[in-house]
Amino acid sequence: MDLKICPQCSNKNIAKGILRAVHAPLHMFPEESFNKKAPLNSHLRKSSKINSYYCQDCGYILGFFVDEPNKLL
Repeated sequence: MDLKICPQCSNKNIAKGILRAVHAPLHMFPEESFNKKAPLNSHLRKSSKINSYYCQDCGYILGFFVDEPNKLL
């Protein structure tokens, strides 16, 4: 993703960050993995961390993305 200017404040101070809960990064799971009656931790192999691009000046989040989308297939 080639983001150079914040649409909120027009600054160029864009950084990549990790979306986290208090103790661990958040993960994306394929929706169909929750249609099964399996324990949540059995789906960890089909997950990817969620990251984002954000403006370091105003805090505006420009977009979210998963690190390893191929793991969600």
